[in-house]
Amino acid sequence: MKKHKQYAMLFGSLLMLGAVASAQEVQTPQFEFSVNYSYLYDHPGGFLPSYSANGGFGTAQYNFNKSFGFVADIGANYVGTSSGVPFDNTAFEYLFGPRYTWRHSRFSPYVQTLFGGVRYSNGFVPQSDFPLLGASQTNFAMAFGGGLDVTLTDHIAVKPIQVDYLMTQFAPGGGNPIAASNAIRYSAGVVFRLGSK
Repeated sequence: MKKHKQYAMLFGSLLMLGAVASAQEVQTPQFEFSVNYSYLYDHPGGFLPSYSANGGFGTAQYNFNKSFGFVADIGANYVGTSSGVPFDNTAFEYLFGPRYTWRHSRFSPYVQTLFGGVRYSNGFVPQSDFPLLGASQTNFAMAFGGGLDVTLTDHIAVKPIQVDYLMTQFAPGGGNPIAASNAIRYSAGVVFRLGSK
């Protein structure tokens, strides 16, 4: 009789654990869209000084399953004068790549690897002691990083933090050789979720 009680208690415990686990199951959206503010700290190297830039970007993500998705990341940032150098530069980035997300209850941390391009447009000043990037140019860009989404409702989440290493190429004076600019991009925003998997 004691064995039957033990089996019943074990079976009841397993049922309760299963119920708790299913209650923690997180719905996987088919599409996720975000709108983000970004702060960029860029170190172009060479004779150009490091600078900070403010901007924003949006993402569109299609989820293949609970963990893997494909992201399009499109945005821009602007810097005027920094350390006496008149950059007057707008950088427009377009990046694409895979994202891996751990979906747990309300919290969804993720990592991503993105590749694409950057379009620089600036107020080139020929009289400047610093030959700037050139009037406009398009070059290779990539980003590696991750962040955290916190679910508020089935369709809305907040992104308190995303941090990426952002590498962009540029050609000083608009010619060759192409140099690499290394930046850290911090961002935060709001995520909108549609559909389910």
